[in-house]
Amino acid sequence: MPKAVFKKIFLITAIVLSVLPVLVTFSSIITGLVNKLAWYVWLQKIAVPFEAKLVAALVRLVGVEAFVSPGYYFSMILKLRNGAFSGVTIEWNCLGWQSMIILGMTLITGLRGRYTLLSKAETVLFGLLGTFLSNLLRMAIIVILSYYWNRVAAMIIHDYFASFVALIWMIFFWWFSYSYVLEKRDS
Repeated sequence: MPKAVFKKIFLITAIVLSVLPVLVTFSSIITGLVNKLAWYVWLQKIAVPFEAKLVAALVRLVGVEAFVSPGYYFSMILKLRNGAFSGVTIEWNCLGWQSMIILGMTLITGLRGRYTLLSKAETVLFGLLGTFLSNLLRMAIIVILSYYWNRVAAMIIHDYFASFVALIWMIFFWWFSYSYVLEKRDS
């Protein structure tokens, strides 16, 4: 099992933990730039409604009544325990583009070596699917926190928890890929 990828993941983890407030600010700056350039529009129109429906389905599994309301931001409406309604906005920036960038960076390093083309393709597919699912789970956890606790706690988790979810997923992903997916190519 190549240790170089794990060393890089742990290095990224150490860096992320030490500069997390700066990363949150940097993410906000990039988000503002993408918003100004309107690069997000297709994500907002296509991906957000789809993922909002999936998140609503996930939170329903734990007893949270959630509905996706059509509209520009595709807010999710939660029916609270007291019968009142509360809106949760899911935007393009919530989908997890940061973890996709981390996945891409680790794929460049992790797929180096003499592995079969099929096992590399399976690894990429597994990485994309797992990153997508981990982002859905992260969004569902934030919505559940908003429902059971409060919005402030959910926003704090929103800003900082995402990095931890992405890093935990990357560690598992590469361990699993090297242990069970990637196959050495014959010389």
